[in-house]
Amino acid sequence: MLSIQLWRSIAGLTTFGLATCILPLYGEASGSLVSPMTVIQVDPHNPSTLLAATATALLFRTHDGADSWTPLAFPAELRATLHAVLINPARPSVYLVAVSSETPLYAGVFQSVDAGVTWEPLRDLAGKQVWSLAAWAGDGRVIAAGAQDGVYLTRDGGASWKRTSRVAAAPRPVVSLKFDPADSNVLYAGTPHLAWKTSDGGANWNRIQKGMDRDSDIFSIEVDGRQPNRVFVGACSGIYRSLDGGGSWVSLEGAVGVRLRTYVVAHDPRNSRVVFAGTSAGLFQTPDGGTTWRKLSEQTARSIAFDPVDPDRIFVATDQGVLRSDDGGRRFHNANRGIGRRLKQ
Repeated sequence: MLSIQLWRSIAGLTTFGLATCILPLYGEASGSLVSPMTVIQVDPHNPSTLLAATATALLFRTHDGADSWTPLAFPAELRATLHAVLINPARPSVYLVAVSSETPLYAGVFQSVDAGVTWEPLRDLAGKQVWSLAAWAGDGRVIAAGAQDGVYLTRDGGASWKRTSRVAAAPRPVVSLKFDPADSNVLYAGTPHLAWKTSDGGANWNRIQKGMDRDSDIFSIEVDGRQPNRVFVGACSGIYRSLDGGGSWVSLEGAVGVRLRTYVVAHDPRNSRVVFAGTSAGLFQTPDGGTTWRKLSEQTARSIAFDPVDPDRIFVATDQGVLRSDDGGRRFHNANRGIGRRLKQ
C-alpha cells in the first residue's frame, strides 16, 4: 500500500462525470434533520457493529446495533464521493471504502486493518475512480472493485488486484457488482448503460439487456443464493427480474404499480422469495419473489443491511438518516443518535 504522503506528489485526475442519482446532502447538529445516509453495512464478525456513510465520505460507526453512532475518522472526508463500504468477511477489523475524487490522493479504495483507526490507499487501485465493491460469499478473500476503466479482482483479500478483460467489449464505468454465490467466476456488473455478465472470471463479458430499457442505469444487482439464475436489478428505470441468469429481463413496474428509481435490491437472508427494494419513493417489499409488493416506508431508501444473528433486525440508509426495524420490516423507527452532526459547507 502507498502512503498518503506519496500520493500528494501525483498529478491531478479528472473525475468521470457519472450521474449516480445522489441528492445534495445537508444536515444539522440537532433536531429532526440528520446527515442523509447512502451506505450501511453490518460487520459479519460482530453483528452489533455497523458502518454507515454519506456520499460526502462522512463515516459513522455503532457498536450497539444503531442505538447510538460516533463519527469515524476517514482521510477523504468531504474531499471525495463515497460509493461503497465493505467490511471484509474473511478478515475481522478490515474495512474497505471505495471513493472517487478529482484529486488522486482521495480516489481509489482505502483500507483499514485496525477497524478504522488508520487508513491507507490500496496501491493497485490508488488514484482510480472506484464506485463499487463486492465480496464472494464462498471466500471473502475474493473481492471485485468496479472502476471507471473496468472491473478489478483480488483473490488474496486485497493485497494485489488485477484488471479483468481489457477488450473493448467490457463494462465501464462499473457502478454495481454482484458475484454468483456458487461460482466466483460468474460476476454481474452494472453500468450507466445496462448490465453485463462474465462466466470466466472477467476474461470475457457479455451485455445482458433483453427486456430492459436501453438507457437503464444499474444501481444494484442481487443474486438469489438458493437459485442463482434468479437475479434482481435496481435501476433508474425501475426493478427488473431475470429467471435465467440475465438471459432475459422482465420489468416489475406492473407489480409495483409504478416505475420507481431503484437504488438497492436485497433478499431476506432467511427466505429468498422475500425481497426488499429501496427506491426514490420509499422502501418496498415483496413476499413472493416479485409478484406483489407493499410499501414499508416513505423515506427514500439507498442501502439495506440485515443482522446476521437476528434477520428480523433490518437497517436502512435513507435521506433522513438510518431506519431500524426489529420485526422484519413491519415497523421502522429512526436510529440517528449521534449522526446529526452539521456538515461542513
